[in-house]
Amino acid sequence: MNKLSTFFAAIFLVVIALTSYWLKQEVDKEYINKQKSLNSGPDFFLNNFTTTQTNKDGEIKYTIKAKEMKHYNNSEKSFLIQPLYTKYENGKPHMSIKSISGEINNKGDEVFFKNNVVLIRMATKKKKMMTLFTDELNIFTKLNIVTSKKPVKIIQEPDIEIDGIGMKYNKDEGTIKLLSDVKVYYEKPQRN
Repeated sequence: MNKLSTFFAAIFLVVIALTSYWLKQEVDKEYINKQKSLNSGPDFFLNNFTTTQTNKDGEIKYTIKAKEMKHYNNSEKSFLIQPLYTKYENGKPHMSIKSISGEINNKGDEVFFKNNVVLIRMATKKKKMMTLFTDELNIFTKLNIVTSKKPVKIIQEPDIEIDGIGMKYNKDEGTIKLLSDVKVYYEKPQRN
């Protein structure tokens, strides 16, 4: 019986040691998280800035301007006030997006616009100017894709208005797909 009680005492000590180790790890993790939140101010900030992305030949791909940007290292995000994104094609602005606020993730590969978002596709030889209104727009810069899950309103010159919920714009394909609840209003132009 003496061996049995020694065995149970040893197991009990091992359980206590493992529990103590786990508890210490949790307390340390909580302490680190608390320190991060105490030091949660921005690592850096910019006012009235412009950043330009070029291709290998030095041609402008896009620019991002904003009234203010704050970057937080612990979240790897940059937060923007009044951002303006301009996509270039053949050295000229092709599309612009502006909003009240925004966010840059993945070192600029993802740019999110929020609150009163307005996208304008400039007129080309083949297409009239188009304006899109929504509350949230996501740009995936390397993929040339713009998406939204929110309600959108598209106004295509001269007299087309399209409403829907959710959209995907693929620049490479030249297509805009509205995902649901699509309503189209077309006013036939008057002939003189």
